[in-house]
Amino acid sequence: MALHSSYTDKQLIQSLRNGDEDAFTEIYERYWDKLLVYTMRVIRQQPEAEDIVQELFVSIWRRRHDLNIDHALSTYLYSSTRYLTLRYMERNITRSDQLRRLTARLMEAGQQQDPAIESEIFGRELREEIDRLVRELPEKMQEVFLLSRRDYLSYKDIGIRLSISEETVKKQIYNSLRILRRRLGSLLVCLFICMAAYCS
Repeated sequence: MALHSSYTDKQLIQSLRNGDEDAFTEIYERYWDKLLVYTMRVIRQQPEAEDIVQELFVSIWRRRHDLNIDHALSTYLYSSTRYLTLRYMERNITRSDQLRRLTARLMEAGQQQDPAIESEIFGRELREEIDRLVRELPEKMQEVFLLSRRDYLSYKDIGIRLSISEETVKKQIYNSLRILRRRLGSLLVCLFICMAAYCS
């Protein structure tokens, strides 16, 4: 990791294309705070701003092998953050209407069939969605998350197994949950209801 801190942005991008997770971590640490401050100037709410920046990095990791950045990495990151911020603002305008429609749809479905069956179907679909989102997490973050939520290991035990600090484990878990909450959007409350079933 110390080696990567001396890399130029261009070298980091090239290494990232080859699947180098340490290169991704270096980009993350090099630009996270700057992008968060940039986003906060518009959103002015830190949790939402953090979600936007996190979404950007998740997208970069998911597309790491196909990244085509012709100009400066910083320009690419700021432009992408600006786009995601605008998209967030557009979505937020209609969020209340979406929540009302979702509530109405669930209530209507619950009246049409056995509530237990409806709950089972809804829970299964949500678990499948969580599974899919977990698979999209960066490899190390996914590994830490599953060791905690599926294998019930403590932060200390995870750190020992993966040769990382307990603080790094906590950060990875925190970021994993933030990603899942953001990606599930209006189903935030349902995520916590479903987590116990997902871990079992």
